[in-house]
Amino acid sequence: MANSRDYGNSTPVLLVVDDEPDFLRGLARSIPKEIPMRVLTAESGSEALSLIDKNPVEMVLTDIRMPDINGIELLEEIKQRDPWITVVLMTAYGTIETAIEAIRKGAYDFVQKPFTPDEINRLLKKALEHSTLVRENIRLKNRLSGASGMDLFLDGGPGVRKLLRTLRTVAALNVTVLIRGESGTGKEMAARQIHMLSPRADRRMVTVNCPTLPESLLESELFGYARGAFTGADSDKKGLIQEGDGSTLFLDEIGDISPSIQTKILRLIQEKEIKPLGSSVSKSVDVRIIASTNRDLEAKIIEKSFREDLFYRLNVVTIFMPPLREIPEDIPVLAQRFVHEASVEFNISPKSISEDVMKHLMSQAWPGNIRQLKNSLQKAMIFSKGDTLELKDFIHRKSVRRTAETIGSPSPDMTFRAARDRLLDDFTRKYLSEALTRHGGNISAAARESGLERQHFQKLMRKAGMTADNFRPDRN
Repeated sequence: MANSRDYGNSTPVLLVVDDEPDFLRGLARSIPKEIPMRVLTAESGSEALSLIDKNPVEMVLTDIRMPDINGIELLEEIKQRDPWITVVLMTAYGTIETAIEAIRKGAYDFVQKPFTPDEINRLLKKALEHSTLVRENIRLKNRLSGASGMDLFLDGGPGVRKLLRTLRTVAALNVTVLIRGESGTGKEMAARQIHMLSPRADRRMVTVNCPTLPESLLESELFGYARGAFTGADSDKKGLIQEGDGSTLFLDEIGDISPSIQTKILRLIQEKEIKPLGSSVSKSVDVRIIASTNRDLEAKIIEKSFREDLFYRLNVVTIFMPPLREIPEDIPVLAQRFVHEASVEFNISPKSISEDVMKHLMSQAWPGNIRQLKNSLQKAMIFSKGDTLELKDFIHRKSVRRTAETIGSPSPDMTFRAARDRLLDDFTRKYLSEALTRHGGNISAAARESGLERQHFQKLMRKAGMTADNFRPDRN
């Protein structure tokens, strides 16, 4: 029996679980009067789990004795879904053994029925302080480690929380992981989450953005080099793989690397060793490899541009990041998060989101996925003049850059060549702008969609005076 969702409200959510309806109604009425919390209620453990999958619950107050799933079992299921949810257990049949078992399995505290309103309010206030502190510490740790956007996994919708359960399972296994998905679906965030939940979390994850480096530079950056390996190599240099020794190496967009480097990555996975450029001595390394791609690797294997044996080595565990259009139920939670972040980042008064806007957001295809949604809401926050985001605040979503349509026809006094060049320049600028907008400033993805080589695409951008930064959403 969940309360109706308030998209503009960031009040912490408490779920109370008990098989006595009158008891539930009493707590649902009394708790918000003393503690700033939104209260959801469930009459069974299974109903509670369903609500947790659909709502950003921060705390759970649950009875132990229930007909379908008892409180201890519910606690274990909750911790599997989200280890950061604070759980308080209550029972009329409490024993010290039960209390110890509950706390050992992750409960914050334990209270015996019957209790007074003052007793439960005091306990819930302490639990809320604990929950807030835990989540802020996690967010601070994520920011310090460069894990931009990681808190989406804390407060995400049902699709994101389902993904989190998969990431947590994979994190405990020291296996190679391949993360697949469209641009903007959060592949790097998923990789960071796996690393931070793994036994290697005390070491910094090393990230390599494969498409941004030319082949010759990528090889030396990854594997390092020995003194004299090439002109300017005045001393030995450790590569990124050695820097990641004992930690995690994230190869972002591995589908774009050349066959020669693919061969060396394959040897790294198979032999756990590398040979720096210009060196005759191999070095042992212990890195866990997580790779990502938005490419069709199976098609590249058929084209002979990606090694089949490397694919199978990478494909030990594959995680598919769903595009936003497949998880529209996550959009309300994500939208609320991005509006809150924009309010803090741009020092804008908090705003709620109208029902019309939420329906509009949930109906869009979002080819740029989470990145595009965030960018859209940031711009709406900047343009909005009221306390609520309305549809009119999204009329600026079309590109404001010069296009052939806004400039109009060439002047009659222009020569044919000048008119042609002007229209061609305008078309090129418009085409590049729309491609980059769809892909959130990802040049490689925009070039692939356009059927152009990355270098050619960049050359056209330089000629048009465009930079990818203008199309990327701000990174926290």
